[in-house]
Amino acid sequence: MKHIFDHLRALASQNSKRAQPLPVIVCGLGADHYRVQSLLTHAKDYESIALIDDFPWNHGTFVEGTRVYYPSEVPSLVERHNVTALIYAREDDLKLFDSQTMTALNSFRVPFIKLEPDSIKDIDSVLSTKLANR
Repeated sequence: MKHIFDHLRALASQNSKRAQPLPVIVCGLGADHYRVQSLLTHAKDYESIALIDDFPWNHGTFVEGTRVYYPSEVPSLVERHNVTALIYAREDDLKLFDSQTMTALNSFRVPFIKLEPDSIKDIDSVLSTKLANR
């Protein structure tokens, strides 16, 4: 019996040593963003901690278990969660951020990563490659 408990303790220790997924934020709430969010729900190395949209009726709702925030809340989220990347699907997505918010985001040096979700099979490897090339 002691052997079983020792084995379970060793397994629990291994699981606690696994790296936590790196936090990312998805900028936008359209079909492309939903596809990215869906891919992230199955990722091992990355997790979406927020979706960004400026429509008041979406604020505070949840998509695939992730909360929707206003663009002005992003700098605080980046700082609080040590965000690895801001993901967007279209150039227009960056228009969500006013100049003051963009200045704050640039000060954190968090990269903006453009993804084309329809061509992604393994989001972990795509994000890792894009982040390594920065």
